[in-house]
Amino acid sequence: MCTTWCPIPQSPDTDPHFPSCRFAKAAKPVAKMMKQFRCIACLAVVLSVAVLPLGAQTMQTTFGKNRVQYHDDFDEWMMYESPNFITYWYGKGRNIGQAVVQLAEYDFYEIQGIIDHRINDKLEIIVYTDLTDLKQSNIGSEEAFENTTGQTKIQGNKIFVYFDGDHRHLRRQIREGIASVYLNSLLFGSNLQEIVQNAVLLNLPAWFKEGLIAFVGEKWSPELDDQLRDALLSGQYDDFDDLAEDNPRLAGHSLWYFISEHFGVPTVSNLLYLTRINRSVESGFLYVLGSTFSKTAESWKNYFTQRYKGELKMGVPPDEAFAIPVKNKRQLPLTQLKVSPDGKKIAYVLNEIGRYRVWVQDVTAGTRELVFHGGFRNAFQATDYNYPLLAWSPNGQELAILYESRDQLKLRRLNFYLDDEAEELMPEQYQRIYSMDYLSPNELVFTASVNGFSDIFLYFISTRQTQRITNDFWDDLDATVVHVRNRKGILFASNRPDSLKVDAPRLDTVLPIGHFDIFYYDLEGKPDEFVRVTHRPWPTSGSPSRSTPPGSASSPMRPASSTGKRAIWKPICTTTTRWCACATAPSSSSTPTRA
Repeated sequence: MCTTWCPIPQSPDTDPHFPSCRFAKAAKPVAKMMKQFRCIACLAVVLSVAVLPLGAQTMQTTFGKNRVQYHDDFDEWMMYESPNFITYWYGKGRNIGQAVVQLAEYDFYEIQGIIDHRINDKLEIIVYTDLTDLKQSNIGSEEAFENTTGQTKIQGNKIFVYFDGDHRHLRRQIREGIASVYLNSLLFGSNLQEIVQNAVLLNLPAWFKEGLIAFVGEKWSPELDDQLRDALLSGQYDDFDDLAEDNPRLAGHSLWYFISEHFGVPTVSNLLYLTRINRSVESGFLYVLGSTFSKTAESWKNYFTQRYKGELKMGVPPDEAFAIPVKNKRQLPLTQLKVSPDGKKIAYVLNEIGRYRVWVQDVTAGTRELVFHGGFRNAFQATDYNYPLLAWSPNGQELAILYESRDQLKLRRLNFYLDDEAEELMPEQYQRIYSMDYLSPNELVFTASVNGFSDIFLYFISTRQTQRITNDFWDDLDATVVHVRNRKGILFASNRPDSLKVDAPRLDTVLPIGHFDIFYYDLEGKPDEFVRVTHRPWPTSGSPSRSTPPGSASSPMRPASSTGKRAIWKPICTTTTRWCACATAPSSSSTPTRA
């Protein structure tokens, strides 16, 4: 096992291969180490079994169902060991594993201070390159991978995380995982007797634990504020308990946020401690806040309701004249809303817990056609809303559908003019593709993950060749082709701190966890720097805060309107750009969190 750890980033002169930290050298093949260990152990047994009693010690690992795995990358795992964590990664996940170690150590003491608890053992983090690999894992019991949307998976002191192109989401998973492990240890103990005793006597509501984990995982954000606003102003919930029954994570997160804002963050630790000691939530609120839980919940409702009603006076409701009705009786999540270049058709995906259908709908007539379907319903694992991706060709005659089948990426092109279709396998270098748009009839623009970093690529359909545009550790997502003054360019969201176009293929001392801004790249001039379109000094969180085109892959939604009708809102489109061609009024109480 590796024992080297460097808490302070080293200079490139000290370590040219990993400028961010020397601990990367400590990675060793776990499988090879285990083979050497077994050989030595067998020899020791042969020499000592006749004269000494034999004792054995092994690491206890629970295995779930024998899931189908479509590659052999899981055969050899590597590890990093740091002061508080042991991080495992495999295959092409080195860069993700390195980021996980740095992020975990970066946030560890803050989380430990909020929960005010200590654990002697190091936490183990299992890192997967994407959600598909996580769903193939056989590590952990089946209960650990149940479809608890938006929650980090844990099993004992093991935390399971995956990369989706956004290091902030990776950081949120790590923070939630650490909080879950520490909270379980604090509330239920570490040995079997304590766990059984506290599980019987300490009957906590779902919002208490789920909300606290979400509160530690990420700060209150505009996206969460929108979800709570829609829920409270919808008239469906009379009080906190009604919302907590339907959405315990959102209700709990908002209540912990309310408490921290009005009474301070240390109050959260005090509430946790006294709730555990008295084995009662009501007693914890009385001792710490000096009021009952019901009065606190009433104050919570009054605070947010008055705030949101005041904001309504500043907003303008969408015009019903632009509403496009969509048949969606089961209110399934709608993703990848794409408008054809002439504005006459829309394409979108309806996803039913993994079983998806691609529809093309005529805007004027309202008729629609099912053009593709795939996947299967899976209520036990997190739904992957990233696939399929959709894109219209510049002339509107072709719709490209990029989907995943048996861990292989496939590109299907439907030509409505010729009533023809073609399909091809994508190059294996793409670990995952996050967005897709046409540059020309033969060229596509991707944002994709390669070797654990998300970058922008040009893909040539006829030759299946790839041209890389960015090559750095910053997150580049949601690339969209635009036409500005008769020049072609790419708008994309990135958390890079400046507009310089510099190759930085290795993680640096500055972690890519800043807020997202919009950048522009001129494809014809191909300069050495980007044009920064927005510059927001405040932190943001979630896909809508990246200013992504509504209906993009990173924004699963359920179309709705203030009148309760299911609809998609279509404002006036411009001819200079196809970006932001459509918008929606999402019903956030049922909007799935990005998995």
